Amino acid sequence: MTTFPREPLADATARGPVPWSLDLSTTDDPQVVADQLHDDYSNHVVPPSMRLGRWQLTMSFWSLLSAMVWLFYGALAASLFGTVNAIIAIVATVIVYSLLNEIFARWAIRTGLNATLISRQTFGVLGATFVALLLAANTTYYAVFESSTLAVALAHYTPDWPIAVWYAIVCLCMLPLMLGGVQTFMAKLNGALLPVYYVGLVAAVIVTAIRFPVGSAWLDFDGVVPASERAYPGWLLASMLFMGIFMNMAMTMDFGRFGRVPDTGFHTKVTFGWVFNTLLFLVNGVAGIFLVRSVIPDEPAAETGVVTALITSMGVFGLLFIVISQTRINSLNYYESSTNFSRVITSLTGRRVPRLVLVVGLTILVFVLMLTDVFSYLDRMLGWQAGLFVGWMAILATHFVLTRGWRATEFRAQRMPRLSWGFAAWMVSAGVAIWLEESAHVPDRLAAIAPLVALVIAVVLYTAVFYRAPRRTPLAVSDVRDEVADPWAEYVRCTVCEKSYIAYEMDRNLHADDQGAICDACAIGNRARHFD
Repeated sequence: MTTFPREPLADATARGPVPWSLDLSTTDDPQVVADQLHDDYSNHVVPPSMRLGRWQLTMSFWSLLSAMVWLFYGALAASLFGTVNAIIAIVATVIVYSLLNEIFARWAIRTGLNATLISRQTFGVLGATFVALLLAANTTYYAVFESSTLAVALAHYTPDWPIAVWYAIVCLCMLPLMLGGVQTFMAKLNGALLPVYYVGLVAAVIVTAIRFPVGSAWLDFDGVVPASERAYPGWLLASMLFMGIFMNMAMTMDFGRFGRVPDTGFHTKVTFGWVFNTLLFLVNGVAGIFLVRSVIPDEPAAETGVVTALITSMGVFGLLFIVISQTRINSLNYYESSTNFSRVITSLTGRRVPRLVLVVGLTILVFVLMLTDVFSYLDRMLGWQAGLFVGWMAILATHFVLTRGWRATEFRAQRMPRLSWGFAAWMVSAGVAIWLEESAHVPDRLAAIAPLVALVIAVVLYTAVFYRAPRRTPLAVSDVRDEVADPWAEYVRCTVCEKSYIAYEMDRNLHADDQGAICDACAIGNRARHFD
């Protein structure tokens, strides 16, 4: 079993005597293992014994690689600002994402915490719940987007059928495949389909090059936005598009917590690092540019443009490629959405909802949203998403630097405020970014770089509140972490749910006379009921 270093806590001097002995063990609670097989420790720390092999985790996370939206982003950037500028922006994006994922992946691996739990120390308990809500909402939107893309592709072959019929068929067929978690068959499903996806992508490029020979014309395209009307160089403006998907870093944490500490170097370079980001942005993006500029060069880049290009060049094989890609990416979308909705429900009510119930409910929600014109509000959603997730990322990264790494991480519900000054800094930065995106009275030079403005504001404001805001009063109770020999090797039974969890997440129950041990999920339930 991996032994994790212990870190000193700031409230050591405030601890009183141990009020009640702990029920300790050195092995996983069988009931917890059974519960979490499908819930994937949504509201708990992932113990070292439940971490996954490097390739199982890699294949699960790499389901993200096959989304049609990555091909679309490349095509959209090239359509607006030119192919060369788009490729420069994509390379810059690979570098930035790889550097930031180094921080977030390492943080999650060393602590076993998801994005919501890590966010508590900067935004408070409710602020972190808002992070989970954002992730749930955005991944639900992407599930709607990707499912709609598949339905549109299928509808090419049945022009007389209402599109709603294909929406229903897609949702019903996807449901059984979306029930698996990281610990079950998610890696097997995506590992089997990954080679098929890339063989299909290479085949699509080759067939397109043969059937639609355009030479270097796709590279020479300058974009529909004239250089004279650009507030900044085209590559910088194209980079702003890719800042809209900083939510990927939150997903890095959600999956990174399953990584084993000895595999940290592999995961920070391959699973979440430069290898992954090169495939995600550069390979997919350039392929999307080539397909759209070769097959439909005279049409503006649209969300369904990649679908049209694939089916036009490859026919039924293009449709099969789309089916495979959408199955892979939706396994991740459904997983992220359901687990984050679980965190929201637990944080606000203290109740646990089985993931199976959430996935079924999510499927119904996806179908209802598909009946709206999901493609019509993509640009606005991306703008708002950029403002919110850029600020979130900037504040977490700033906190990591100011506290000199992961060792000072505190997340336990009783030791965190409901809202913090960091949450205020985040909302200000996001509000400014959204205002810059939406207002007609903002100078073009500011509106064009709204995500970058949000990043700067978030870093400056959080640095100020980190040093100037008053500290939370330490709890006058003993710390379970100090009552055991090794908080990463011993399990403590919770006196509320009577299940044993890793000591690193356990605390003393402030609402019990005997101050018995309490797990974090029960502690957040206590706060929801007592509103303290």
